[in-house]
Amino acid sequence: MADYIRDEEETIERIKEWFAKNGVATVVVVVLAVGGMVGWREWQAHQTGKASQASRVYETMMTALQAGNQDGKARSAAGTLIKEYSGSSYADYAHLTLARLAIQGGDLNSAAQQLKTVVDKPATDELGNTARLRLARVYLEQGDLDAAEKQVSRTFPQAWQGRALEPKGDIAHARNKDDAARDAYTTALDAMDSGAVRDRVQMKLDDLKSPS
Repeated sequence: MADYIRDEEETIERIKEWFAKNGVATVVVVVLAVGGMVGWREWQAHQTGKASQASRVYETMMTALQAGNQDGKARSAAGTLIKEYSGSSYADYAHLTLARLAIQGGDLNSAAQQLKTVVDKPATDELGNTARLRLARVYLEQGDLDAAEKQVSRTFPQAWQGRALEPKGDIAHARNKDDAARDAYTTALDAMDSGAVRDRVQMKLDDLKSPS
């Protein structure tokens, strides 16, 4: 499923930014609990070290994934991220990586399970939206149109509208509702910037027969 295998890699810097932004509330709680700058500095050093370790494992995972012939190494690193950094963005990226490898291996059920883990409790809204749309594509590939539609019928932020409308068009087309598919693709194009994804949607729209 070519639509699924797209540019899904995020930068390590974005993950680090997430830790910096979302760690503030926890920092306050810890400071109040232990009191004094000593406790704060120890906790900060611990969190910095932990994030650095996770970042290195993440880099290992992505390097192995991009190599194309090191799936075992990528899976091992993903397993470490899920086990050691559960609930973090790193763990969610690991689940997305395992889903991608499952897709490449033709194991749609395993891919769906990995994606549902992120959908059910995402570390960030962005990761949740990413997993939701990819899960919809897996359901589409499995022919479960109702399950796919359930995923894309959720509310998405404005910045995600184009990407959410594409699978809506795919679902409509699979149900032989080409007018609805055409509308979805057209609206998706209006919401998208130029790029490979937009070109793909344009091709899908062009492939639909014009209404009589």
